[in-house]
Amino acid sequence: MAQSINKPRGTLDYFGANKLAFDNLVNVLNLEAQKYGVEPIEVPVFEESKLFKRGVGESTDIVNKETFDLTPKGGHDYTLRPEFTAGINRAIIENKLYASPDLPIKFYYCGPIFRYERPQVGRFREFHQWGVEFVDKKVDLITTISCLSLFYNQVKKALEIDPILKVNFLGSFSSREEYKKALRLYFEPKIGQMCPDCQRRLEQNPLRILDCKVTEDRPIIEAAPLVTDFLSDEDKSEYSEILKALDSLNIPYVCDDKLVRGLDYYTGLVFEIYDKDNLELGALGGGGKYGHLMNDLGGPDFEGVGYSFGVERLVLARKNVEELKNSLDYFMIVLDKTKANDMIVLANKLQQNNHSVSFASMDKALTGAIKMADRMNSKTVIIADNRGYHVKNMSTRTQIDYESISDLMDIE
Repeated sequence: MAQSINKPRGTLDYFGANKLAFDNLVNVLNLEAQKYGVEPIEVPVFEESKLFKRGVGESTDIVNKETFDLTPKGGHDYTLRPEFTAGINRAIIENKLYASPDLPIKFYYCGPIFRYERPQVGRFREFHQWGVEFVDKKVDLITTISCLSLFYNQVKKALEIDPILKVNFLGSFSSREEYKKALRLYFEPKIGQMCPDCQRRLEQNPLRILDCKVTEDRPIIEAAPLVTDFLSDEDKSEYSEILKALDSLNIPYVCDDKLVRGLDYYTGLVFEIYDKDNLELGALGGGGKYGHLMNDLGGPDFEGVGYSFGVERLVLARKNVEELKNSLDYFMIVLDKTKANDMIVLANKLQQNNHSVSFASMDKALTGAIKMADRMNSKTVIIADNRGYHVKNMSTRTQIDYESISDLMDIE
């Protein structure tokens, strides 16, 4: 026997109840998005590497350490997508969707993304991301709150929990640059005590230091200047209006002055969502507003707001949801091989009438086949043996016997 080949580290095989739970969750997210007038979009699983370097930011861990880069025979460098936002904005530019009179553009997406990070519970190297992007010439209060409302309601409905938002406001480009200067001045005399990632981030983007998870670095980070002290009057007004709107919708939130998110394109509002009763689980999803991404990618000076979830993480976080099972209308057991063709014809007729039908393998004994029908949550079992045909109701366990297959052709 040849040596077996296992799946790559940090990936998953999805089948059976797990796949059903995954698909069910995605369906809930899709249906909720459609209530907000959001349409689906699909973009390539790989893009030119420069898209992510320019869009996501070369100072981010995603681009610096976590991308899966391809080396094709042609002259381009490609990267398996580590996130969706840059690719969707590239699609909006390339297809001139920004010229539509029907703004804002609102898309939802779901698909695999790839990050070369250390696999752990809830984190994989290939995982599925579900998210939305709302794009307009200027993202106004209504668009922002619509995005946050959808974000909150999806988690509440899909996970059957009481979620809470964590929010912060990074300010306009000029405000953020002033804040970066203050952070550099604060961290420079202390940076030798901090982890190598923080030392690298000091020069590339000191905002990213605030996102450090190293326990020994947290006391220094907690004493750092606050971004809210560097906001302009216009920034403060926008932030205040957003919080007021959240209050009016009874969406619970806490303000976290150290929340920055892990991508360089965010400006203005950033946010995450948590299970209020299980905060140690960490963020279930997050996002924010971006003001220059489309322009940085060669498009018009549009703004966007969006968020994403790791679907696998949401599946793990789901509460009070019974194990999902396929419900099968008919399960066919052929014990007399001379009747196999008749049973195939009957199964095809039932399937054409929109019934779900499956067969036990022909070498399986009756007892084992009935147990299999139970495991597959079958409503009705049809048995063909040397005495005829038998239709068994799996709920009542009652059985009706027939001599000829023709007697079964009108069964529903």
